[in-house]
Amino acid sequence: MRIALLLGVIELVLSYTLSLMLFHPSRGEGHDVARIGGERVTYVTRDGVRLVSWLVPARGERRRTVVYFHGNAGLASGCWGWAAWLAERGSDVLLAEYRGYGESEGSPSAEGIERDAEAAIRFLLEERHVSPRELVVHGQSLGGAAAIAALAGPAHDAAGGVIESSFTSLHDMGRAVIGVPLTYLVPDAYHLNSAARAPSIDVPVLSIHGDRDETIPLAQGQRLSELLRARRFVRVPGGSHNLGEPWVDDEIARFVAEVAP
Repeated sequence: MRIALLLGVIELVLSYTLSLMLFHPSRGEGHDVARIGGERVTYVTRDGVRLVSWLVPARGERRRTVVYFHGNAGLASGCWGWAAWLAERGSDVLLAEYRGYGESEGSPSAEGIERDAEAAIRFLLEERHVSPRELVVHGQSLGGAAAIAALAGPAHDAAGGVIESSFTSLHDMGRAVIGVPLTYLVPDAYHLNSAARAPSIDVPVLSIHGDRDETIPLAQGQRLSELLRARRFVRVPGGSHNLGEPWVDDEIARFVAEVAP
C-alpha cells in the first residue's frame, strides 16, 4: 500500500515537472495578427476541444500553404511577423494554436498536442480544401514534434516539412535535463516521440539546429535529421534555441519554394 502510494506521488510530481518543462501557455487575442489581415479560424479536435488559430493570406497569388506549429512559450498569433514574411513570398500561413493557449479551450498535454496537430491538418485539407502537394508543415521546438506527428499522420502526402530546434523524444529530453529518463514513469511522456515516427516520413524535410542551443542538445537535432532522412541538415554556427538569423529565414523560404513551387 505504501509503495503504491509512493509511486503515485512520484508519478504526480514527475507529471507536474514535465508539464512545467513543456508548456508555458499564454492567454490572449491576436490583435497584431489581425492587423496584418489574419483571419481568426476555429476547428474542433477529435476529442472535442475547440481550437482558435489564425490564417494569414498570401500577398498576391497563393502558391502554397504553410502550417506553423510554435514552441512551448508564447502564442501562435505572436508569430505574425514570420507569417507576414512568408505571405509576402506567396504562402497562405496557418498559425496553428494548441489547447490551453490563446483563446483555445482545454489544458495542454503531450497527447493533446498530437491531437491538435492532427486537427490543424484536417482543417486545411478538409475545410479549406488545400492540396497536400501544396502543403508545407513547419514546427519549432515543441512544434517540431507536433509537425512530425502531423507528417507521420494526416499530412503524410504533404510537399515537405521544416523541423527547427526540436528533440528526438521526451524520454531523451528527460535524460538530457536530469541525467536519467524518469519520464518513463509518466504516461503522457510516451507521446511526441519524434524518433519513433521519423523513419515513416517520406516527404522531403529541412532540419535546422543551432550548435549552441541551450535548451535542446544539438546531438538530438542531428539524430532526428538522420532518422528523417532529411534532404538538408543546417547546423547554425553560434545559433541558440530561438534562431533569428536572416540567412536561416532565407534558407527556409528557398526550401519551401523548392518543394511547393
